[in-house]
Amino acid sequence: MLERLYIKNFALIEELNIELCDKFNVLTGETGAGKSIIIDAVSLLLGGRAQTEFVRTGAEKALLEGVFLLPSDHVAFRVLEELGIDYEDDTLILLREISLNGRNTCRVNGRTLNLSNLRRLGLSLIDIHGQHDHQALLQSDKHLQILDQFGSSDHQKFLQEIAKSFKQWDADKQELEKLRSQEQEREQKIDFLQYQLTEIENANIKQGEYEELVQEAQILANAEKISNLLNSAYLFLFGGERGNSAYDLLSKALESLNGVRNLDSSLEKIAANLEPAQYIIEDTAGEVRNYLEEIEYSPYRLEEVESRLQLLKNLCKKYGPSLEDVVAFTQKAQAELEMWEDSTARSEKLEARVAEAWEAFAQGAAELTKRRKKLAQELEQKVTRELKDLAMPHAKFSVAFEKCDPSSKGRDKIELLISPNPGEPLLPVAKIASGGELSRIMLALKTILAGIDGIGTLIFDEIDSGIGGKAAQKVAEKLETISSHQQVICVTHSPLIASLADEHILLEKSVTSGRTRTKLRYLSYEERVDELTRMLGGEKQTSDLKRHALQMLKKTSSN
Repeated sequence: MLERLYIKNFALIEELNIELCDKFNVLTGETGAGKSIIIDAVSLLLGGRAQTEFVRTGAEKALLEGVFLLPSDHVAFRVLEELGIDYEDDTLILLREISLNGRNTCRVNGRTLNLSNLRRLGLSLIDIHGQHDHQALLQSDKHLQILDQFGSSDHQKFLQEIAKSFKQWDADKQELEKLRSQEQEREQKIDFLQYQLTEIENANIKQGEYEELVQEAQILANAEKISNLLNSAYLFLFGGERGNSAYDLLSKALESLNGVRNLDSSLEKIAANLEPAQYIIEDTAGEVRNYLEEIEYSPYRLEEVESRLQLLKNLCKKYGPSLEDVVAFTQKAQAELEMWEDSTARSEKLEARVAEAWEAFAQGAAELTKRRKKLAQELEQKVTRELKDLAMPHAKFSVAFEKCDPSSKGRDKIELLISPNPGEPLLPVAKIASGGELSRIMLALKTILAGIDGIGTLIFDEIDSGIGGKAAQKVAEKLETISSHQQVICVTHSPLIASLADEHILLEKSVTSGRTRTKLRYLSYEERVDELTRMLGGEKQTSDLKRHALQMLKKTSSN
């Protein structure tokens, strides 16, 4: 239950501290006194959307705080455990600050949490039925959600399984569609990759080939020049006119030294130093001669080498920049080619997987439909029974099913139907129900849901709107019945509802120093008589109205 609500600098409210009982609480007051502002404050405390306009003029921020007393097994504590937030003594304290600078702070038991988690926690604490909540009954796309809310925890788990099953099928289907849409691209990719690999493979690249070809091309291009110069070198070294080559002149020099080397020992060393030069010249001349014998000027071979070099250069330009990069490219291209070639096999496997996923989803959706129809029958009986208690004794309520396109919610489209009076056919609620009937249908739904979802506090904001006479009396009695096992907080203009309250809080608007403020009073028995008299007759508070108000309270007390 919501034990205490503290509000500061929120709209017309400068500061209020509202203490609530665990049964039936009503808030009454003149129009504009701030009753609905209280509901707005609770909504924001539970994670509703905040606006800076809520901050009272002249203040920097608004502060909202709620203290909840909950049973130890309440679902809210499981949420806290999941969020890693400590709690003690079955007490939960929610706090929210709304600042003019746009910053909002949300705390639970002193720990900061984000708005989505606050909203998640709030959904487990209080169910608010505002003046416009019955609009959900006018939107057929909301009806499936209403039905599913009445399901047990097992039903909720099954809904999650269906959503998961649909997600798997949808993901596989989209992947298959993507593969199929890539069919033309796949063929083009395969052709292009095969062309690239064939081009490189036909080149038959050898390691170090490029450098060797560059050197060979240089030699072939300069073969004549090399031949002429080497021939001259050979002649100078060994093959010139007899007696004029380097070898002949060196031989003559050695012959002269040998003639005197015995005469002076120092000449022996000079002659010995010169002797190897003779062999070097002879060997070098032989190597030059051999090179000259092997060298061949071949324009055809030069053209062949240059053509090969150009081919390798083109490959480097396409796939390089080096031949090593070209070779590495083939490995990458081969892997990509295998991937594209394998896509056909993957497509076939995926088709089988899509079919399998669809079968799983379809079976699950069929089972969900079966469960929903059983749930709908229970709901029809319960709502019809509740409507009888709410002065609609002849109403018939039904849930119509229609098959729809697959979604994460299954394959069901439903619409709530009602026949308010005898002899009238069942027609969509949105088309035939009046405002008062919609309010009573929603109250019936909220009453049934409250007994299922374990929410301990129900807030009704002017549930009596559009309802009068006997129907209003039945609504009041239904709220009183609900309050016997759940906390009820009701903003109302109905004296019938107010007379049944366990705690009657009056909200009043006053002007002090030019500022409007909302204040509250907990009404005593005598003050309740006066307030009910006002609610019965407005400005004309006659003695008859006061006696009527007194009788209403005495009747309540006797009950």
